[in-house]
Amino acid sequence: QIVRRGGVVQQPRELLDGVAETFVEMKDHGVMNWCCGGGGGVSANDRAEPLRLRVFERKKRQLEETGVDTLVTACANCRIILEEGIEEYEMETEVISLTELVAEHLVDGSKNKE
Repeated sequence: QIVRRGGVVQQPRELLDGVAETFVEMKDHGVMNWCCGGGGGVSANDRAEPLRLRVFERKKRQLEETGVDTLVTACANCRIILEEGIEEYEMETEVISLTELVAEHLVDGSKNKE
């Protein structure tokens, strides 16, 4: 939703490009990125699990095309759905949040102060 509702497209990609070992975009990205399967509150409805998994199949193909082993998302809801789908399909892909990735690369500047 950071992209679709917030209009924040380029800034997260600039962060990723700066801290990720290898930054690979999905074929359809930004506002054209496919939903993970949890949009519109679907993730809150247990009865919608079959629908979530069906939608995730499309995201799965999109993810497999990239060949990456780590997927970064800025959306907490997407992270949950992606982790569920990856577990369901027994994929070897780690999902982390953009916040976590940036935090891992922060430098403690207080050590350099005298």
